[in-house]
Amino acid sequence: LAQAGEHLLAGVREIVYKRSLPLATEHLRIVPSVSGQSAGVAGAAVLAISHVLSPEAIDAAGARLAG
Repeated sequence: LAQAGEHLLAGVREIVYKRSLPLATEHLRIVPSVSGQSAGVAGAAVLAISHVLSPEAIDAAGARLAG
């Protein structure tokens, strides 16, 4: 998606601005990712780390260790 171009970003901007309160988008910039092709991998890594280190996952791991 990062390489989809300005046409896609223009559509995203239009919908976001239409559905959001002006105060919420006052300083919002919707721009292409500077991560390029690695953006998807970085996002997937963040999701995995967030899941593994979530409070629920930590509690479950602690409960398993406690026996």
